Amino acid sequence: MKTIRKQIKPLARFLAALLLLQSCVVYHKTPTTLESASKELINTKVTSNNGEIARYKYITYEDGAFFGVTLTSGEWIKTPIDEKELAQVFTKDTSRSTWATIAIIAIPVIIATVIIVSTLPWGLDLDPFPEE
Repeated sequence: MKTIRKQIKPLARFLAALLLLQSCVVYHKTPTTLESASKELINTKVTSNNGEIARYKYITYEDGAFFGVTLTSGEWIKTPIDEKELAQVFTKDTSRSTWATIAIIAIPVIIATVIIVSTLPWGLDLDPFPEE
């Protein structure tokens, strides 16, 4: 039983790290067109004129119409996008998404490391005004 538990712990940590690395999506600040978003085939956020926000895995152009594609319950679902009701289209900023994900993981790890090391008897002395 202990050998199974020793084998499962690293696997669980690895899967948790993978989940954290895929969690953050940052979109470009400047809006783009449906045509360019359909060519890129990346995560897209669409805002309608009445303020509703829809997020799609990608946008595709078929038979003279645009469709937003999402993955729901293991099935790819195509939702038609009405260009007249469309206010803005934002595509995923891959470089900022990567840096945001790294920051979300790295900053708490660094803070925890500093706290742990500073509480050890031989750890860092972070007190800027030591008592004499």
